[in-house]
Amino acid sequence: MKIKYILIVLVLAFLFLILCIKMDILNDLDNTIGKELYHLHDTPVSTIISGVGMIGSTVGIISTLFLFMIILAWLERSFVSSAVLFFTALLGNIGNKLLKAIIARERPAFPEHVEEGYSFPSGHVMIGGVLLGMITYNLVKRTSQKNIKQAIISITTFLILIISVSRLLEGEHFVTDVIGGILAGSIMLIVMIKLDRYVHQLVKNRKIKKEIAM
Repeated sequence: MKIKYILIVLVLAFLFLILCIKMDILNDLDNTIGKELYHLHDTPVSTIISGVGMIGSTVGIISTLFLFMIILAWLERSFVSSAVLFFTALLGNIGNKLLKAIIARERPAFPEHVEEGYSFPSGHVMIGGVLLGMITYNLVKRTSQKNIKQAIISITTFLILIISVSRLLEGEHFVTDVIGGILAGSIMLIVMIKLDRYVHQLVKNRKIKKEIAM
């Protein structure tokens, strides 16, 4: 399936999810699942999951962002990929805040919240997902070994899953908030990969023109 069709499907699914939330179609299901999962938040396994899920927190995102900006700059011997990665996190944060303000969904009522603000879509999942996705894209395109590519993609998928589950166990989000974060993050990831390719091609064309001029 062409990437543009995947993008269209993701956008339609995201809009449909928003419609369901606005019409309160999934509220009962959200609350039922949310309460059941929140009851597990004091278990040892939940503590481990929440610890790994901190990758999607503000501190986790900033630390991961700057670590891989340095790694990509070293691998590429330029700051092009690092700059795109920075703007990915920045735009992800801005986009998430805008979506939350527009949809204005309150957080679940059953826990005592650590997080402030609105609930949909999950910022940890959306921003963490698109950042990890871009890092994965940058690492995968730099290796030709299929097993390494599969390992990188599997690790990323696992981490995003853990971040998603951690938000439910902590009671900070409904299931549909997490699904919304995955959809919004996936949409943004496709757009940012397109931007990354465009910027790299632009830089390459300028280098060719400069070499010809010399």
